[in-house]
Amino acid sequence: MPLPFMKLHSEQYGKSGNIGENFRKLLGSPALDPLQTVIRESVQNVLDAAKLGKPPEVLIRLRRLTDDQMIALSSRVLTDLPEEPDSREQIERLLDTQSPLVLEICDFGTTGLGGPTRSDQVPVGTINTDFIDFLRNIGSSRDTSHGGGTYGFGKVSLYAMSQCNTILVDSFVFGDSEKQRRLMGCHVGKSFGVEQHGFLNRYTGRHWWGTLTPEGDFAEPTINSEAAMIAEALGFPQRDENRSGTSIMILGFDNRDEDGLEDSPEVIGARVVETLLWNFWPRMMEGTPAGRRLNCEVEVNGVLMQVPAPEHFPPLDLFCMAMDKIRSEEESHVAQISSQRPVKELGRLAIQKGVRAKRTPLVEAESLFPVTSCHIAVMRPVELVVKYFEGDPLPDERLEWAGVFVVDEDDEVEQAFADAEPPAHDDWIPDNLPKGHSKTFVNVALREIKKSAREVAAQTTSPSVQGEAGPSLAKVAGMIGSILDKGAGDGAGARQSKTAGSRSTTPKKARVTKPVFDRLFDGHGDYQGPVAVFRSDVIQDQKRSGVVVCGEAMFAIDGSSITSDKELAEKPEILEYRFEGTSGSISGDPRGVAIRGDSGTVEVYVAMPGQGAVTLRLDVLGGDEL
Repeated sequence: MPLPFMKLHSEQYGKSGNIGENFRKLLGSPALDPLQTVIRESVQNVLDAAKLGKPPEVLIRLRRLTDDQMIALSSRVLTDLPEEPDSREQIERLLDTQSPLVLEICDFGTTGLGGPTRSDQVPVGTINTDFIDFLRNIGSSRDTSHGGGTYGFGKVSLYAMSQCNTILVDSFVFGDSEKQRRLMGCHVGKSFGVEQHGFLNRYTGRHWWGTLTPEGDFAEPTINSEAAMIAEALGFPQRDENRSGTSIMILGFDNRDEDGLEDSPEVIGARVVETLLWNFWPRMMEGTPAGRRLNCEVEVNGVLMQVPAPEHFPPLDLFCMAMDKIRSEEESHVAQISSQRPVKELGRLAIQKGVRAKRTPLVEAESLFPVTSCHIAVMRPVELVVKYFEGDPLPDERLEWAGVFVVDEDDEVEQAFADAEPPAHDDWIPDNLPKGHSKTFVNVALREIKKSAREVAAQTTSPSVQGEAGPSLAKVAGMIGSILDKGAGDGAGARQSKTAGSRSTTPKKARVTKPVFDRLFDGHGDYQGPVAVFRSDVIQDQKRSGVVVCGEAMFAIDGSSITSDKELAEKPEILEYRFEGTSGSISGDPRGVAIRGDSGTVEVYVAMPGQGAVTLRLDVLGGDEL
């Protein structure tokens, strides 16, 4: 069977008019850069199309078309060119380019672009209108409950990233009553007119390549075997019933930066990986239910790039922990944000604090990931990040925090936030809403989220009763790395006097002196990391009532402390107590050491986290306190 070819149809204005060349302006002015916008828009569409109960798979490819593929493109797809001069010149320039760069966004395990192929004749009872919503209509309302998309304007970003404003779409439709492969080309350019019989026939600037109807006045998608043959000639991924879904090829992908310099495909691939992680990490988490989990691959010139798991990619590890709190539905771990008039639950907020872990840069400059995380990621129940609200960083620069806010699943509330999103879905703008409950919901939630972002750092500064780490502890802890590198072990740091803090008077109640840092070494028992030793003197009362010494290790933050397990991803742990009294020496376990009314000195061995300063609080318990 000879290779078929596709024909051009240019859209004329209807009798009642049409939107014309302003189509490209519908996207507005997104806060995100064009690449982020196109990846976000495309992957959101993929997730909305994941209705087969399978986890959606996304493959994003950057490659250059081969000579054979260029021959197929010019002789089988772009056979006719638009009459509008600028559109014609753009496409001719592409066809004259040797090995032009293309970006493909392919999904698998989804429904594909099904439904009717023309917008003016939709069979009664039709539910699925994905094909016409993506390739024909402008501004269609969403058809997925609690889905990521809303009005479909974001598809404009696909054309914006093409230097010739042209895309090719290859879709294998797999629905209850549909199984069909569809291939179509689309170009968006300027409106224009053609003189004929004394009239100016006006055209909108939208063009399609496909199979013309017998009347020659409309282009349907090229289908099934003919579509498969052309798609294969262009290098599209193989498709069948087990690999349903859609591939979008952006022809002449614009890889120029703001200065007009071209980025390499490898640099763009790294930016794609960053964009996927920064925007879709909730759906990429291992804990996401299998049917909703997003599996992503990025390929550059035939080589797969690594896409790290968000749980192991700081600072997303903290965001993932915050998300786990929300998903756990344990009320003690989250804050509920509500409106009072009307009374309505608006969403749940969780905060996770932790040690600022070393970053793994994916790009050399202008990374999306902050040096220090102090942000709240906000999203609707579909769990696609809309934006990040930046708050105040923690006082200790070795620590950071991350928050997650998820809108309540109540239909009225979810719809309010969806309606507040601009076409690029990258913000919540209350002014987009009319006066009423919806506007109140969004305003209240934004106010509380911003307030929480400011208060996280302030809430960590409550001073501990006893846990003052001593003036040198923070600096010592910060020097752990360099100390260990020098091979220093026992005795590193200024050793404190054994009698420091001792008192000559007998207290009313048995107590310990303020713990002071004594030394640092590497490894203790089964623990292989750095270990800090603190010392404290035990002073008995007249009745010698103190029988057990116990305590708690904490992070020190500029003279204060964080103690709650719920706040921290990682915390210091006590490994062992050692007591040297007048009656001899004794060791205790991590829970404490029995001193049985003796006075002396207690040493506490503390496992240090990877980074961060640590302090210690100790207590002497009497028999009636055990």
